[in-house]
Amino acid sequence: MNLLDPIFSSFPKTAARIRAACSAITAAGGTAYIVGGAVRDAIMQRPIKDIDIEVHGIPLDQLQVLLGEYETVALIGKSFGVLRWFESGIDWSLPRTDSSGRKPQVTINPHLAIADALRRRDLTMNAMALNVHTGELVDPFGGLADITKKILRAPDIKFFPEDPLRFYRVLQF
Repeated sequence: MNLLDPIFSSFPKTAARIRAACSAITAAGGTAYIVGGAVRDAIMQRPIKDIDIEVHGIPLDQLQVLLGEYETVALIGKSFGVLRWFESGIDWSLPRTDSSGRKPQVTINPHLAIADALRRRDLTMNAMALNVHTGELVDPFGGLADITKKILRAPDIKFFPEDPLRFYRVLQF
């Protein structure tokens, strides 16, 4: 199943710009992944509400300039490595690690392995990524199998209690 088609068809006005920006990211030596809910919802054949794209291999300043070639870019969370296309509301982020505790220290690391970046997500079904260039599904924690079995499971249980909002997100599912 090609998961990129249902994702991009959900955003017909923005899809060409996303693809062009992701091609430019690849040409600059980076890798763009659609992550989280859009991947989960494409697999479950549910409506896709938004797209979050995580970019590996490019520093934040370079990514901001590159994305600005395609749409106005808003820096919405520099300390978290998050950029947003202003008109379409597409979020672009860099991989990061967070320390434990109530006020975690965030470390942006554009060279973090995709599996390590996905490890900090709340559930395995949200810890999948789709390589925009190749269409490859990255599923290091068995999210696809958990969706099939209707199992809610954390990719790494040690991260789960670090964010109290994760408990409430699980209740939504």
